[in-house]
Amino acid sequence: MIIGIVIVTSDSPSLEKIEVILEKDSSLIVERGQFVTIPKNETTEVIGLISGIKKYNAYYETLEASAHEIASRDYHTIFPINEWENTIAEIKPLGELNTEKEVVSRVKYPVSPGSKVYRSSPRSIEVFLGLDKNGLHLGFLQSNEVDIKLNLSRMLRKHLAILAISGAGKSYAASVLLEEILHYGKLGVIVIDPHGEYSNLFDFSEYKDNIEVLNGSLISISVPELSAWDISEFIPEMSVVQTRVLEEIISNIKKMKLEHYSILELIKQLEITEGVNSRTREAMVGWLLSLHRTYLFSPESSLDIQKLILPGKAVILDLSDLHSIRARRIQTLYLLKNLYSLRVQNKIPPLVFMVEEAHQFCPESSRSVSKSIIETIAREGRKFYCSLCLISQRPINLSVTALSQCNSNLILRIRNPYDLDFIGRTSEGIDRSILKMLPDLEVGEALLVGEGINYPIFFKIRTRKHHSMSLSPSLQQAAEAYEKKWQSK
Repeated sequence: MIIGIVIVTSDSPSLEKIEVILEKDSSLIVERGQFVTIPKNETTEVIGLISGIKKYNAYYETLEASAHEIASRDYHTIFPINEWENTIAEIKPLGELNTEKEVVSRVKYPVSPGSKVYRSSPRSIEVFLGLDKNGLHLGFLQSNEVDIKLNLSRMLRKHLAILAISGAGKSYAASVLLEEILHYGKLGVIVIDPHGEYSNLFDFSEYKDNIEVLNGSLISISVPELSAWDISEFIPEMSVVQTRVLEEIISNIKKMKLEHYSILELIKQLEITEGVNSRTREAMVGWLLSLHRTYLFSPESSLDIQKLILPGKAVILDLSDLHSIRARRIQTLYLLKNLYSLRVQNKIPPLVFMVEEAHQFCPESSRSVSKSIIETIAREGRKFYCSLCLISQRPINLSVTALSQCNSNLILRIRNPYDLDFIGRTSEGIDRSILKMLPDLEVGEALLVGEGINYPIFFKIRTRKHHSMSLSPSLQQAAEAYEKKWQSK
């Protein structure tokens, strides 16, 4: 169906802008964000995006016409004013598509005035955007009825960031992505879940046997398996000299053939070791005691990390019972560091690290023990087929080092002007016109930009395959759940 004809204005048609007068057809649905096609010849067509729609009526261009209209409200009954009204769409030309070879190139020459404009076919959009019919099905283009299926390697190999304000649907989008990865069935997944949002998500789904939930408060970190340098990662304040003192103490304990020992044993040996500066001893005892009081360290480990990750399996680290942000970061560091080391040695399958509330674990301005390992995975993970998915509602607080390595961004509604400015500066392919649309997105609408797609697109996140469980229950549901819990006691 023809939707319009290219017209001439002062700056259109050009390589940057095409203005089109739309057909007066009541059944014609044209909206901003819709893909359109303008044929140039038998094998080449220009693919464009409707960036704006406006009304035009030449009658109202003069002051006299406006004065007549104000003076007599019935003036339009004797003069065909409505027949002068037209709707004009502004189109941004994106590229040229060779329909025979299915090759996309940049627009080299403007389209001709009078050219007919059509709604793009699903196949043209799929080829132009680089969609994969066997890829990750994340959503659909509402205006063109096209499923958004993205190539897994393009989307995840160079990392992904999911960014949005609270309540815009970022966790829902992440759960859809998790469904698709599990359906693919060949990757391992680890989800860092600080609020326990994902723990019951798949209870009634076909994937429930492929999900394991770990309670972060019940995971014991084995002290005998830690070197002095490992322990120093949990205590950023510890200097190199102090770490060497701790290394000597651990060496002495091993000479005593103690197979199982706790942090309290380290403190005991530190206090009786001669030649240690009193200030150094006092500081180290305080730091080690603070680790002991997290109740995460014990003489034996409660987890065989190597057996944890299997192809097609997701492990959710539920940290909701750990109320200390430091304890959450310690567990995240411990798990991610060990899994990354095993992946580098090719002892576990390729895997995806999904980090919810990533700004808590990898902040830009403040110190965090888990920041280093996340930035390492961001910089080097793709060499070892370790993909990172950072999920955050405050991108401006997220490490620039980590975020800049996410070559694909899935962005839902963002309203904070500082976050918008930060996204504009750190995300390639986002211009001011796209940035202005982010605050107006509805819940579940998203912008995808980066290497996962050939051109930035706005689309609707699909409904979860198993959506009986809600990531964010209503206030009424939360109150009812608490009442049942209280009554059961």
